Amino acid sequence: MNIGSILKYYRMKNNMTQAELCKGVCSISHLSKIESNKYIPNGETINELFKRMGVVWEREVLTYEKWKEKLETFIMHSVYYDLKSMDEVYKELSTQIDYLQSTDLVNRYELYKLRYYLFKQDMPSATQQVFILKRMEKSFTDYEKGVAKVIHLMYEIFSQNFTEAENLLEQIEEDRERIPFMFEGELFYQKAYLLHNRAQYGRSTYFAEMAVDYFRKDCNYIRLLHAQLLLAINYTNRDFTLQADDLFKIILRNAKMMEMDQLYQGALYNYSVLQNRRGFHESAYEMLQELKALLEPGTDYYQAVLIHLLQTAVEKNKEIDPLLEELKVLSERKNDPYLKIQLNYFRHTKLSQQELFDYCEQVVFPFMKKHGYIGEARSIAWRLATYYRSTGDYGKAATYSLYHYEKGEKE
Repeated sequence: MNIGSILKYYRMKNNMTQAELCKGVCSISHLSKIESNKYIPNGETINELFKRMGVVWEREVLTYEKWKEKLETFIMHSVYYDLKSMDEVYKELSTQIDYLQSTDLVNRYELYKLRYYLFKQDMPSATQQVFILKRMEKSFTDYEKGVAKVIHLMYEIFSQNFTEAENLLEQIEEDRERIPFMFEGELFYQKAYLLHNRAQYGRSTYFAEMAVDYFRKDCNYIRLLHAQLLLAINYTNRDFTLQADDLFKIILRNAKMMEMDQLYQGALYNYSVLQNRRGFHESAYEMLQELKALLEPGTDYYQAVLIHLLQTAVEKNKEIDPLLEELKVLSERKNDPYLKIQLNYFRHTKLSQQELFDYCEQVVFPFMKKHGYIGEARSIAWRLATYYRSTGDYGKAATYSLYHYEKGEKE
């Protein structure tokens, strides 16, 4: 507890000069040392100085303990991803910003504000908070430096600055003993996420399993679901279909029970991917129909679901005209070349097989490859490889197969 900082806070609040406050009690230079926390005064001096400002020191100690406990509650809610409770405590803490900034609680308050903004997906506030923390970092304790590194790692990942995140993760690994134990599971999860982003599904699976194990032992059930979803997606990419299927069922049940809408929607989408890979297109179609009804039309996620639903409908030979019309409206409104390519692709599915694969080879694959749509490019490459294998053109089949595997898992 920084007595001097709190003393200065009340002096400024009462519009008193140092001379006015310390007259007859101590010298101005002595008070200056107290306020800068270079000297801890005796009890008599503390009581006299606070008394002059109408503050009872014993009550002030209770006030400090109250807000310290409130901050610790805020931190625990953030660790266990309880966003509703975080909102409530954040509002309370926000009424005491000036007071918190006068105490030694300020660093942790500002650090966990960044984590709060990330969980709220408020990236403008998060970015501003990063700059605030950079100005404060010289005052961090070793513990706070460890916390700062992990939360900053999360910021880079949320911002999709994956190269910066990987560099920061290397620094963390080199100085691992500084990282608080409570962040072990979070580190496993973030590392698994980064590896998944780099299509290193085997290594990502390893760290996702470690995150699942940690969160389960810590009874951190919300983060456990997040880690399980990442693990299920990795299992899907590695064709561990039974393990993935079991996990998706658990995630969907628990996410719905806990009213975690975004997680439920993410699980629905990724489970439909698994079902399509298994050839269970009817099941995938039903999931995507349910998901589409839950989303706001026109959003990027809605757009992705619509395209995935169209592909699934094609696999099941279902009527696609209403979905095509919806994609046409989206394409015209957004004037997005990617959407136009997708629209024309699905139109070609109603033509001959030869015309469809000619369009894939001449237009779709080159576009997806050039503009970094690796997932879509790999999918088209696999279809082209399968097609050319069926026609006996093994040279082209090998070319597209090679692209599919080279852009896949890098282990």
